[in-house]
Amino acid sequence: MRVAVVGATGAVGRTILQILDERAFPLDDLVAFASARSEGVRLGFRDDEVVVRALHDRWFEGVDLALTSAGGAVARQILPAAAAAGTVCVDNSSAFRMDRDVPVVIPEINPEALDGHKGIVANGNCTAITALMALGPLHKRFGLRLLVTSSYQSVSGSGMKGVRELAEQVDKLHEQIETLTRPDPQALPAGEVFGRTIAFNVVPHAERFDPEGSGFTTEELKMGNEVRKVLGIPDLVCSATAVRVPVVAGHAVSIYGRFESPVSPKEAREVLSRAAGLRVVDDPARDQYPTPLDAAGLDDVLVGRVRQPDGDDRALLLFAVGDNLRKGAALNAVQIAELLIER
Repeated sequence: MRVAVVGATGAVGRTILQILDERAFPLDDLVAFASARSEGVRLGFRDDEVVVRALHDRWFEGVDLALTSAGGAVARQILPAAAAAGTVCVDNSSAFRMDRDVPVVIPEINPEALDGHKGIVANGNCTAITALMALGPLHKRFGLRLLVTSSYQSVSGSGMKGVRELAEQVDKLHEQIETLTRPDPQALPAGEVFGRTIAFNVVPHAERFDPEGSGFTTEELKMGNEVRKVLGIPDLVCSATAVRVPVVAGHAVSIYGRFESPVSPKEAREVLSRAAGLRVVDDPARDQYPTPLDAAGLDDVLVGRVRQPDGDDRALLLFAVGDNLRKGAALNAVQIAELLIER
């Protein structure tokens, strides 16, 4: 099998290469593509190196499976022709997620969605995947009817440029900590990636604001759209808030869900503890709860702070955290590829 990784020099692409190696993914040949400026870059893979090639019009010739992380605009340009030529494409961008003929797949939640795919399979949004890893088993048992989320997203969600901007701003401001109680706006470092200073701050703006004027960002709209599609609940009422936080890796999601059936926190923990790819970290008496640093580098999504609002036995509150580069992107894509091989 010949496998292509498109966008191989980006944060997700590099993590895909790492996970293909870790999981001993069965392949005979690996080719790596990126933009022309990355041509010739050497990336370690297994006990050797792969030389990055510039993406071109016929990149898919001879490629059986492509794992693509080149952004939505590029995906729209290159994947339809590749799929038509017989290359199966697992795409990390948002380009095709809402297309009727393209499944959004989380292998632990809806593997059956791969049945009858037409050559393009969409990876979910990193924050939606984190939430769905907890919501999927709960929905199967209790029936999800209402969802409200607030996500706290690390800077690596914007790629290495986001990580660099945070590091540069921390370096600039760390000797000025006392001044941040009454900062001079003109003295704060400009936020080229996030729109505002991200160091020692939180920014309630992830991606762009909805051009149709809903007041939501496109990142927030993805949550509802993808949860509805993956769980098959087209009438689910969902609202989301997405916040960028000064954390390098790991996305956290605060979840309020209301269900068709009564559910207790104890029952929820029992369901969650049996779910594949999920780890319950929930012992308040011992200060055990999940954080982004706990989840960084892990394949499992961590969930804790499971509790119930007063007077509503059909509602739950919980807190889920996942590594946005692994389960939120690269790992999920490789797991989809493994399922495709099995089928």
